[in-house]
Parts: sequence; C-alpha cells; structure tokens
Amino acid sequence: MWIEQLSNGKYKYSERYKHPYSNKLKKVTITLPNKSRQTQKEAQIILNNKIADALNKGDVKNQNLTFKELYDEWYEVYQKQVAEGTYLPTKNALKRVIRDIGEDTLVSNINTLLLNEILDRYIYKDNLSNKYVTILKTKINLIMKYAIRKGYIKDNPVDKVELNFKREFKTEKIKDKFLEDDEYKKIIDYTEKHNERYSLLFQWLYLTGMRPGEALALQKSDIHDDKVTINGTLLYRERKVSEMVKSERTKTAAGMREIDLPPKALVIVEELLKLSPKGDFLFQTSNGTPLSLNAINTYLRNHKVKMGLPPDKPLSSHIFRHTHISKLAEIGTPMYVIQDRVGHEDSKITQQIYLHVTKKTKEKLKSDLEKL
Repeated sequence: MWIEQLSNGKYKYSERYKHPYSNKLKKVTITLPNKSRQTQKEAQIILNNKIADALNKGDVKNQNLTFKELYDEWYEVYQKQVAEGTYLPTKNALKRVIRDIGEDTLVSNINTLLLNEILDRYIYKDNLSNKYVTILKTKINLIMKYAIRKGYIKDNPVDKVELNFKREFKTEKIKDKFLEDDEYKKIIDYTEKHNERYSLLFQWLYLTGMRPGEALALQKSDIHDDKVTINGTLLYRERKVSEMVKSERTKTAAGMREIDLPPKALVIVEELLKLSPKGDFLFQTSNGTPLSLNAINTYLRNHKVKMGLPPDKPLSSHIFRHTHISKLAEIGTPMYVIQDRVGHEDSKITQQIYLHVTKKTKEKLKSDLEKL
C-alpha cells in the first residue's frame, strides 16, 4: 500500500493486486482525511476488502443479468434436453415464477428469503398443492444451477429453501384411478350411440393400456398383423389441430415398445380403416386430422353424468390405461409383465392399482372358499 497527498489536503491510499484471469495488475484506492497510524490501518482493511470483492466478482460473469434473461437462456437449452410434452408445461408453470420474482430482478440479488416468501405464498395464499409447489421449486433449482454452471452466480439460493407444507386432506382413493366393469360398460354403451370414434378409442385404450397420446399418434403403418409398434406420442400442446404431429419418441425410453393386440383390438382397427380409409393416422376426425386429446377429456367430463357415472368420479382418457392395468392384475399377470406392456420402468400408480386389485381378488377367493 502507498499513500499520496491530494491537492485538497486529503490522502489517497492505493494497493495493487493481480487479476486471476488476465494476470494483469489492477489498482484499488480509497481517500481519507489524514494519514495517522490508525487511519492507515483502516485504509489497509478497506483496500483488502475491495480486492476480495473484485476477485470474487472476477469469478462471476455478467453482474447485470436479469432473471428473465437467465430464464430465456436456460429454456433454450432445456428444450433440447427434454420432450415437448415436458418443456411446454414447464414454460407455462414458470410464468408465475417469472412474474413474482420479477423479470428485471438481477440474478445476483435473488436470495433464499425471496424464494421462501414466494413459495410460501403459493402454498397458503394461492392455495397451490404441496406437490405442485415442489415441482416449481425443482424448476427454479434447475435454472439457478444453470446460472452457476455459466458463472453468473457463485451460490445457489435454492439450496437453503425450505418448503413449509400445509396439511392436505386427500380424498382421492385408488379405486377412482380405474373403472369397474359396469362403469366401463356404461361409457362404451353411451359413446357407441353418440360418438363412434371416441368409443373405438376408449375400447382401444382399455384393450392395449397405451397412453392416450401414444394411441392418438399411431400411424396405420404401425400395425403389423397382430402387433402394434409404439414409438411416439402426439404433439398437441400450443398447436393448432392442423399442426399436430407425431413425436420421434415416447414419453420414456421404456415407452418405445411393441405389444400384442387381442382379437377385439384387431376388429377395432378394421372399423377405423372403414371410417377413415385415407390419411396416415389410425385415429382421425371426419376431416382427416388427429383426434384432440383436450376435446376428448372435455367430452368425458361433460358427459359422465349422462353416461350414468357418479358426478364426483374423476374421469379422463388416462383412466382406460389404468383400467387395463387393473384387469391384467385381476387375471394374475405378473407386475413386471404389466410394466413392460404399458411402457413403465417404474410407476407408483401401477403398483398401487396392482396391490389394490390383487388384495381384492384374494379377499374374494377367501369368501369363495368359505362357500365350499
């Protein structure tokens, strides 16, 4: 450190340090009123702190980066890492996060306190589920990890975020995840009279256990004798009907598969080819476009009471897949065979349905044995 007297009578204290990246000498200074021994000690401390700050900033690039700029940069990479069915819902979910953190908030100013306040608000004021807020936290963490990797920040503020979960009363039962025989029959009887194409789709899902998006993406060329090749899903989010296309892969690696078709499914193929002799998709509208998954789910919700189902019965196109799993469990198909058929490496819901149905089957067996 060296000292220079200025024309105004004050003293400038200076110190040099070597920049870690450029290896060039840099200088920091501080101006103080005198050069007493005590003042010199204070000056040395101040200069040392300035050097430390400068070196720390040397590890961080773009101090003025905003959260929206960081998000845009991260999202461009994220789109190349995951399927469309993952990155589009993520984009929609993070809109509220960007709004609440603030588009112009500097990334360097985002701290754990801010994130805790926002996530607590989601749980208690906005009444979002614990599960959904956990997902949001995970997505924010991905963004901040990207920021660290790019050298925009040194520490991840998400690391010390603690979610203060509320008490949730879960009324949904595992039996609501699939259809009983009489419920399935009511749906098919109704749709056979009112919407033949939907009826054939629901029967297909029931017989194959395919994901609805996988079924809607099927090309006629995917059917080979008594087998079907499943190698994609329908890309429909944020797309016009005319822009819906088949993806290059299924939701998961295990989803890429070939499964056997029962005789009833082959009959459905014949019916579909009669309904839509032209076009590539197996399931088509009368205009030759793919069936809309959103329209199908809306139809099920709006018509379930007319079908004779309870108003509180959760109903979507996915329930036919779960029903297929329940029927296979009922006839004693091993879990690993079911998972292979439906394209699941691991599924909590599949296991819950399997255990529920097999337990019910054992109870029936016990009751039947008592009648002997």
